Amino acid sequence: MKKNKWIFIRGLGRGHGHWGTFISQFESAVPDDRVYWLDLPGNGILNKQKSPLSIPEYIASLEVQLKATDFFQIDGPTYGVGLSLGAMVLTEWTQQRRQQFDKIFLINTSAANFSKPWRRISIQVLVNSVKQLLTARTEKFELNSLLFTTNLNEKKITTEYKKSFEKVIQFSNDFPIKKMNIFRQLIAASKYFFPEQQSCSVILLRGACDRFVNSQCSVDIQNRWGCVLETH
Repeated sequence: MKKNKWIFIRGLGRGHGHWGTFISQFESAVPDDRVYWLDLPGNGILNKQKSPLSIPEYIASLEVQLKATDFFQIDGPTYGVGLSLGAMVLTEWTQQRRQQFDKIFLINTSAANFSKPWRRISIQVLVNSVKQLLTARTEKFELNSLLFTTNLNEKKITTEYKKSFEKVIQFSNDFPIKKMNIFRQLIAASKYFFPEQQSCSVILLRGACDRFVNSQCSVDIQNRWGCVLETH
């Protein structure tokens, strides 16, 4: 039997548990599909590993995770979803395994060779995030992370999204990231060049008011690749 297969990859310092209740929501939306929530080395359940300093080195770890599942025993199209750093890794994966993916969705990402450095990441938000990572308790750090990266306010996060927020906090406590891995991932992201052409179908997703990565970076990628760009 053929099934659609989905691979999800989070970004800088984030593991699969940081998707929160989106995991159950997405799986409920595609009950007949198979969904694989992977972690980058250094993040999530792989928090004890050392994050590589170059994006191509991340792929082997992802393939090990897939081999531990039924992914290669199931026939059907494969769709990849990558957020930020995860989108860079997913892009590289399509270059290393050109026949594996049928379509990929890249969310709020950037390329060192397509965009200006000051657009790729907000220094102010980065400095604040690192400061919080080094000094704040998990709950405070996760709250500030959501205030930086979403347009939610604290009241909404702790009431309307309380269940998802609590899941994220628990995951962060269970699998704390090492500070050095954050810096290693930043180095890997800072020097990754996107290919001049993509080997599979691409849909770019961006938040127009993204305060962490300037949304112009998605436009820069679209201008090079000529792919679909959807804006929230």
